[in-house]
Amino acid sequence: MTMRQVRPADIRDIYALRAETIDYFFPDREEEIDFWADLIGDYGEDVLHLLCGTAEISMGLAKRGFNVTGLDLTEEMIYVAEDKVEEEKENQEELNIELVNDDARYFNINKKFNFSFISTGDFHHFKDREDINSVLAKTYAHLRSGGAVALELFPLPDEDFHREEKKFDPMRAPPNGMDIWKTNQTSYHLDSQILEIKEELFVDRRDKGEVETGEYEIQLKLFSKGEIKEILQEQGFENIEFLDNHEFTPYLKDSDTLVVTGER
Repeated sequence: MTMRQVRPADIRDIYALRAETIDYFFPDREEEIDFWADLIGDYGEDVLHLLCGTAEISMGLAKRGFNVTGLDLTEEMIYVAEDKVEEEKENQEELNIELVNDDARYFNINKKFNFSFISTGDFHHFKDREDINSVLAKTYAHLRSGGAVALELFPLPDEDFHREEKKFDPMRAPPNGMDIWKTNQTSYHLDSQILEIKEELFVDRRDKGEVETGEYEIQLKLFSKGEIKEILQEQGFENIEFLDNHEFTPYLKDSDTLVVTGER
């Protein structure tokens, strides 16, 4: 069966649907933020977080004293992020964070950064080599000399698989008056290195007496270490290193996630 292709416009729609609820499917992210803060601290204070989503990690870094720019394609994600930032600023006046609604493949920010990163495996959304090169070229252009990029990546399976549908409850308590859950089914295609995720999100607003649902499909392009090293080198990055440590991703404790870094 031919796999339906998910276009960039589809990604925007998918994350618009998920914006209100996505954070509840993650646990507390302090350990994750600590990891990024330790890694970034070797390079400097000015940080670019691409595909920042609702900016939980971005804001956590800003609270630790970094000057953070968070960029995301989906307006709804940025709206949620802006609300979080405004609420946090009531408690902490010195919070240097800017949120940008833009496409990571084409953005132009009038600023250079010490460090740029894509967390949570979101780099895998870029499946076409043209898009991959564009994201990394833009990242390279926005880094100061000696700055670094980091990508959080998922492992490359060595065989096809198809996992049956599974229900996922939130890992944090949603707001009063709301129940949320989702179902998830994943498949991996070795020939294309595509991880296909089919999910259905359920939102029960108890005051309305009905359950809202939304179905979406996500396709992620996975890479071997050799492939990602070559891709980074082609865009001019040097001193490429792999950090085989998954402890900073508490929501993926049982996986072998890794971070790859490269320097300008």
